[in-house]
Amino acid sequence: MPVMEGWELSSDRKDVFDKMVSSDPIGDVLITSKCKLGSEHGTLLVSDNGFAWRLKVGFNTPMYKTGTSKWVRWHDVSQIIPLNEAKGVLKIECFKRKKGSLIMKKGNPAVFAWKATLEQNKGEDKVHFTERRKDFYRIMSDIFEKNKTTPPPEISDSRV
Repeated sequence: MPVMEGWELSSDRKDVFDKMVSSDPIGDVLITSKCKLGSEHGTLLVSDNGFAWRLKVGFNTPMYKTGTSKWVRWHDVSQIIPLNEAKGVLKIECFKRKKGSLIMKKGNPAVFAWKATLEQNKGEDKVHFTERRKDFYRIMSDIFEKNKTTPPPEISDSRV
């Protein structure tokens, strides 16, 4: 399945995109966007296998650093919660892992949360960005619901 219309990177970023996709078993990317995770800027890549987030290195550079990037299988996501749909902000709760093994707390998987904020793509029309931002939670939730697994497996290749 190709990237959903309106969710692709700008055409001048094709080489960077190919490099980002090649470092994890992302598969066919459904949506991609500039996205702030916590306080760090980067790029979000979402597929049926999970989502990857690539940290942006430096200001005004197309380079990404994979060592501090994230790769999360959908079975490692506990839930996705809208914090501010109008501003494209959501909370992604994930299961904690150590060297791939699930961490338990009082008999249940331990959970941590990230705040993800959608950012405007280079050259993107403001009206288009506003509409895309409104759809962010719905699209992420739909992909998550379609691909989640319950309960989470004991071992995972997620990098969180």
